[in-house]
Amino acid sequence: MIENIDQYLDQLKAELAGSDRATIQDALADAQEHLTSALDHARDMPDYVSEANALQSIVEEYGAPQETAMAY
Repeated sequence: MIENIDQYLDQLKAELAGSDRATIQDALADAQEHLTSALDHARDMPDYVSEANALQSIVEEYGAPQETAMAY
């Protein structure tokens, strides 16, 4: 289970190993922007429990690092 954004980004970077630098940079920046925005929104919700729980739902919607890497 992914517990924070940095952990997601580390896994995504590992999945993208062998890709060109620009692709890796774009994928990481896009993922960080999306995950940060979604987590900020989740924190504003009255049913917010924890970052790890919120990220689990966010990652299910956005895609696991492996899925995201395949999209790039």
